[in-house]
Amino acid sequence: MNADREYLAAGLALGTLADAEMIEALDLEAADPDFAEEVQSFCETLGLLAGSDDAVAPSAETEAAILSIPRLHQQAAPERTAPEHAAEPVAPTAAGASAPVTSPGAGAGPGPEKTRRPTTMLFALAASTLLLLSAVLAGALINQQHDTTQIQESLTVAEAERERTQRLLSASDLAFTEAEATGGGRVTLAYSVSEQMLHLTPHDMPELPADQTMQLWLIDEEGPHSAGLMTGTSTELLTDLAMDEDMIFGVTVEPAGGSEEPTSDPVVLADL
Repeated sequence: MNADREYLAAGLALGTLADAEMIEALDLEAADPDFAEEVQSFCETLGLLAGSDDAVAPSAETEAAILSIPRLHQQAAPERTAPEHAAEPVAPTAAGASAPVTSPGAGAGPGPEKTRRPTTMLFALAASTLLLLSAVLAGALINQQHDTTQIQESLTVAEAERERTQRLLSASDLAFTEAEATGGGRVTLAYSVSEQMLHLTPHDMPELPADQTMQLWLIDEEGPHSAGLMTGTSTELLTDLAMDEDMIFGVTVEPAGGSEEPTSDPVVLADL
């Protein structure tokens, strides 16, 4: 399809044609199956962009073809326009002199070619808007996929946590103990030596400044062994611990980031 016909097909789909062009396009659509098929193709593309929640990004070839339509039409326009300085026919006057014959409609306003240029600009603007819409929808789809990935990762972590908790609760040697904290508050412990797991729940533990943290210890005959840090406000599930029977669980207040060994007296002690 040449530039003129493609311009008319796209303009008919978008509804941006002038009256004379609309009549021409409708006549072509009724008489030419190929032209009607091209109009239908433009309509289907617009329908996909307007009616779908998914991003429909045009291919590079489609983008280039759409944006080139106004340029091709403007290049073809001079070929369809009569030369501005063509010789005008003359008619004899009563005295035998010749006078130029004015063509019908001359001087009455711009012809079809002059009214088509604003329409071409409108079509270019509409095409650019559709491309921008596709880019926005594509960006939204990427964000949605990113959010979905984050949700899936969170669910995976939650499922793994649930499985570990189920292992602890199903352990044959599951035991519970509770210990008071010297500065106020208390902790509840659920633990299993066979599973090497310990679940800690703090209750009303004091809030520490930003440069301090609570550090967990498992204490045996060789001394204290770090079991990690705790916030004092949320539960902690510790796994893969080197736990033995008759160990002591302890909590100390350490500098932010923890210490290799306790630097203060325990605020919590509990026999396991």
